[in-house]
Amino acid sequence: MATAIQKERQEKIVNHLKAESFMKTTDLVELLNYSEATIKRDLIELENKGLIRRTRGGAVIIDRQKIDIPYLMKVDRFNDEKEKEQMAKVAATLIENDMSMFIDSSSTALHLVHHLNHFKGLKVITNGVITASLLSEYTSADVNILGGSIVPKRFTVNGSKAFYDALTYNVDLAFVSCRGFDFSLGATEITEGEALIKQSFRKRSKEVVLMVTHDKFNQKYLNQSLDCTDIDYMIVDRPLTESGLDQLQQHKIQVLY
Repeated sequence: MATAIQKERQEKIVNHLKAESFMKTTDLVELLNYSEATIKRDLIELENKGLIRRTRGGAVIIDRQKIDIPYLMKVDRFNDEKEKEQMAKVAATLIENDMSMFIDSSSTALHLVHHLNHFKGLKVITNGVITASLLSEYTSADVNILGGSIVPKRFTVNGSKAFYDALTYNVDLAFVSCRGFDFSLGATEITEGEALIKQSFRKRSKEVVLMVTHDKFNQKYLNQSLDCTDIDYMIVDRPLTESGLDQLQQHKIQVLY
């Protein structure tokens, strides 16, 4: 298992490659101040994770827009995500005792967990393995996890079984994130399975709360998860432009910040 230092170093490699597309191994050695052998081992591990592709003398990122960082790499920097923490505080204002809700497996929604220990009688359904574990440990909520296949390295359950399982519930709120958001088209995902989960949540929720960080705006991916008309609230990490706010208001989306 990778140590904290290894994880931090590999994350730096990924971030450098996302910025530059291609980097020589020798440049990474100089930037990170580690031996060539160590950097090469990191590149092999990152290639096995599907994040990069090694080339002669260096490495390239795999589609900078569509790359999906492994979940544990996101969790490692959980405490540094101040903007997502603020979004979670805002999301908690929509919750009342005895509510039922969906919470998706995103790292954004994961910040909501420790805000739920103040409420009583909550019933939470999630497709997140880590989300379910933390809910069970740190809250008094009645927690259910959807059945289905666990996506490798993502700690998320999705696909057709999870989709149909979600349809057996009826809840008050659904808290979800997305991979990309277009102000005209709505929310999209890289994978069909993740999009299906969001669609099932919409079908069985009275209201949907989309939590979106600014880096997701004006990004479109293959699989539509939510139309703009499917969204009741949008929680953002910074103020929107007047144009963006107008477009969302046309769809009767209440924006919270």
